[in-house]
Amino acid sequence: MKPLTIVLFAFSLLLLGCTPKTLEKTSSASITNEEQTAKFPEGWLGQWSGTLDIIRGAGKVQSLPMKMQIQATDKEGEYNWLTTFGDKAETAKPYLLKTVDAANGLYIIDEQNSIVIETYLFDNKLVSWYVVQGNLILASFEKRGANIVFEILAGTEKEVSITGETEVDGEAIPAVKTLPFNVMQRATLTREK
Repeated sequence: MKPLTIVLFAFSLLLLGCTPKTLEKTSSASITNEEQTAKFPEGWLGQWSGTLDIIRGAGKVQSLPMKMQIQATDKEGEYNWLTTFGDKAETAKPYLLKTVDAANGLYIIDEQNSIVIETYLFDNKLVSWYVVQGNLILASFEKRGANIVFEILAGTEKEVSITGETEVDGEAIPAVKTLPFNVMQRATLTREK
């Protein structure tokens, strides 16, 4: 095999092996307080607040307050997930986080308006990747110690370039489409209660 073929084959195997997983089960005697409070979603419950920074290119263009409240509901495996951007109540986004398959890290975010987004837990990071009105959005919530870091990367679904799709030294090179990201939002949230 040629070197590029080997690299592409190894990369394909890596992608096939990337299935969402939760933290391994350990005995309660070996779990530290920090690990126990980080367990998803129980360790994430509470009220959180911080500042959301909106960044374009190399510079911050806006900052606004952000709050998040995560609470268990009466239904097992279901949680109220409320985010508020800015100081106005009309920016509150009430979602439901529903457990689909905790052992494999699969959850859904139900926007309660017919939109349901599959969400995946990788260790201590909850991620979703979706397209809305031609915009590609990668959203994540990551528990980092005593904080939750919220981040959104967004850009258009239309590629900015297509490279490859040729033959080099007798080897077929696949097409690679590069998609643009043009805005990032990030907040580090601290537990209030």
